[in-house]
Amino acid sequence: MNRVRPILLLVVSLQVLAACGTPTDAIADGSSTTIPAPATSTSLAPTTSTSTPPADALEVIVAPDETGTLPPELQVGCPSGPSFPLGALEGIRPLEDADPGGVAEAIQPFLAGEEGRFWPQDGWLILHETQEHVLLVARDENGSLAHMSVSRSQDGWMWDGASSGGPCPLQFLVPEGFNTVEWRLDPTAPAPGPADRAIPVLLTERECVSGQEIGDRLVGPQIVMTDSSIRIAFAANPPEGDQGEFFTCQGNPETPFVVELPQPIGDREIIEGYGIEIQLEDYLD
Repeated sequence: MNRVRPILLLVVSLQVLAACGTPTDAIADGSSTTIPAPATSTSLAPTTSTSTPPADALEVIVAPDETGTLPPELQVGCPSGPSFPLGALEGIRPLEDADPGGVAEAIQPFLAGEEGRFWPQDGWLILHETQEHVLLVARDENGSLAHMSVSRSQDGWMWDGASSGGPCPLQFLVPEGFNTVEWRLDPTAPAPGPADRAIPVLLTERECVSGQEIGDRLVGPQIVMTDSSIRIAFAANPPEGDQGEFFTCQGNPETPFVVELPQPIGDREIIEGYGIEIQLEDYLD
């Protein structure tokens, strides 16, 4: 039976098929080529591409290299949180052991304030840093993750934001300039079977768009088929309007869509394409 599961499985062969879209730009600021394995290994089986997507294809799902490893410069993020290069997982360390020039002092005014008292007061780790920016992460008393960012100014390091949320299964990022589109199997349609080459799904745009239909703003899908899985990813162009136009968040409608496959499903799992098999929490112990 096929299941929807947001992880990247070990793969033997790769086939990429995609519709229209815009490639994702990676930001390279790391030089390491390996990611240390946590309790659950992040290494992936090498892949061999069997088709080349068109130049304007949606490229969200990133294949591992010939060693079975995702590139360290790949930008990833929590489902609702900041992004950072995957290679940053190698260098996570306690803030008190490697405070880069006063970051600990910069976050104290926020932590001592009315809102900050709900954030972890200690246990902060440096997740990623550049000369101008430091991203911190900590667990709260319930085990959820909290993030803070600090930026350099003429007067030194300054606190510039905080966010908190639940678990952090790392995900590929939506291409810059596009909205996130989530999908689920259409419960009103028959469950896809091994001989089927079509998957009925329901699409939902995550961002606030005043309840508009996706319509022809849809980008994708990108489809990656391996011996064991079918990974599917979508995106959407933002609605037209003046730059900075305010859109309300009353909820977006689901849009039916049929994903057409180049070959039958077989015994492959059907998987949300944005997820990867790496949990940030595994690197914080």
